Amino acid sequence: MAYRFRVDEPVHEAFARTQQEQLQDAETSLTHDLEADPVEAIHSARKAIKKERSLLRLVRGSLDPAARRHENAALRDAAGGLSGARDTAVMVETLDALAAHYVGQVPHHAFAALHERLQDGAAGGGPPRATVSGVASELAAARARTAAFALRDRGWEALEPGLRRGYRRGRRAFAQAREAPTAEHLHEWRKRVKDLWYHLRLVTPACGPAVHGQAKDAHALADLLGDDHDLAVLRQTLTGLAGAVAADVDAVLGLIDHRSGVLQTQAMALGERVYAEPSKAFTRRVRTSWRAGRRLHREAQSGDSADMADVTRLPVAH
Repeated sequence: MAYRFRVDEPVHEAFARTQQEQLQDAETSLTHDLEADPVEAIHSARKAIKKERSLLRLVRGSLDPAARRHENAALRDAAGGLSGARDTAVMVETLDALAAHYVGQVPHHAFAALHERLQDGAAGGGPPRATVSGVASELAAARARTAAFALRDRGWEALEPGLRRGYRRGRRAFAQAREAPTAEHLHEWRKRVKDLWYHLRLVTPACGPAVHGQAKDAHALADLLGDDHDLAVLRQTLTGLAGAVAADVDAVLGLIDHRSGVLQTQAMALGERVYAEPSKAFTRRVRTSWRAGRRLHREAQSGDSADMADVTRLPVAH
């Protein structure tokens, strides 16, 4: 299913269902989908693991702290064991996108030589099958462990502390990145933005258009920061290839720096909108939308039969 809480679903049930779905999706990617497309299967598994970790952060205030930390560390290690071929493939895609964006600015053969060199590194660069199998087994174990998780709080109270904390951390990371836009600060901000996007995706079905709009902005912001991060990784790799490839690496690095500057400018502007509110105001707005949306759904459900009864009692016009 989609990464959403259903509007008519109790929060503790939504949490249990969603976390099991993400862990099952990750495990399935590493078992049933691996042969068809190993790179995409591993990418899908890593995404599902990130969603599960974000979900744990959302309900952190209602989970046993030691159990939550244990699962978070286990999932972090599992995702780390899956790095490799996908990361190299992303660099190839990033280089090709840069060449298309700045077509004619650098001779095509320079990009072609770098593409070939990176592509060679992508071949067979994934984690060993034994490692993938081990990660799949760990995900199955995590699914069994987390099936016993129970939230201490019910309803919105289980979500609010984690939502507020995640937004506050994102706002602080934004301020730090704006003050000093280093690769480390931007990467940390990106992680917090993705948390916000995931959290808002979960609550949007109840919260409605206002929160959905912010979720879309957070998604777009995460994409901008993700593209910039990919350029930073590519830049680091190409710097190490200077002199080892028959290509004007410095010219390509110049294009990377220019494109990165454009993306960061766009990200800062969008960040002003995404993080415009103080954390308390943000949480209050989402809470109000959540409760109003759930109440509206209940009234609509109960009102259907009542309205039908009223209609059947209407006098026949003569």
